[in-house]
Amino acid sequence: MESLNISKSDRGFTLIEITLVIALIIIIFGFGLTVSFDSYRKDYLKAERDTLISVLQKARNEAINNLNNTPHGFYFDGTDYILFEGSSYTDPLRDTSKDLKIVKNPSITIGGLTEVVFEQLDGNANPVGDITLNDGINPVISININQEGRINW
Repeated sequence: MESLNISKSDRGFTLIEITLVIALIIIIFGFGLTVSFDSYRKDYLKAERDTLISVLQKARNEAINNLNNTPHGFYFDGTDYILFEGSSYTDPLRDTSKDLKIVKNPSITIGGLTEVVFEQLDGNANPVGDITLNDGINPVISININQEGRINW
């Protein structure tokens, strides 16, 4: 049987090999981290869109169902989405104890309409237009509310 002759220089890894492996691991980890952050930012922008659409749909559904015999609306005060009963958020005779506040994600900017009122029974909207959501990185998301109260995104 022949014996194997292994010298000390043939055992283990060289410093260059170890450095290359560590560098490759760092590059792969950095790429994965970048992709994860971008994906996370897109997800929270979409989540905010879904929240806003749900709030608008709830206001419209309550108006169509003639809940408490009054129109229902949506108002954005800069930090919260507010569901309210009445023909206007600023109406001094409106019962504010029935308001429902939902906190907005502070890293997202909202533009466009700040108040929409849906009429009783038919759900028609006044005013009509767009609400935009922007996080400064991803494309702006636009939600359109038309005359019939339809919410398009």
